[in-house]
Amino acid sequence: MRPRVHVPLTASDAATVSLWRRGVIAAWALVAVAFVAYASLSQRAELKEQTAAKDAPSCMQWHQAASGAVMRLAQSTLDAELRQINDAVFRIRRARQNCEEGWLSLACQDYDAVVRSVPGYAGSIDESLFACERMPGQVGRRTGLPK
Repeated sequence: MRPRVHVPLTASDAATVSLWRRGVIAAWALVAVAFVAYASLSQRAELKEQTAAKDAPSCMQWHQAASGAVMRLAQSTLDAELRQINDAVFRIRRARQNCEEGWLSLACQDYDAVVRSVPGYAGSIDESLFACERMPGQVGRRTGLPK
């Protein structure tokens, strides 16, 4: 094998090589940051899924009670009650999203508001179902407020 012939680089060639090296290093650093960010976000998603799985039974009970209230509103013939359906559906969607995000206290308050907005329906639901003061899944958080 023949030895390589060393050719000295000109100043402009040395600057080009230096710029290229910095670019490659920056690209690898960006790839490393992307991997770290992905790893931390995937861990948070797994924790969120585990929390949502534990809290799903109470959210499902609240959702069924609030859905029953909306069904009663939809069966009504009074204009005032029919106008409440849009607000009730908005609150149910927001409550379901809060359950998925782990904000059980906010979800409970929204579901409770839907049930209480239907005249005569709130009394037919067990009052302990909507005990929103301090949820077991909210340990360490201020009730209903984001960190």
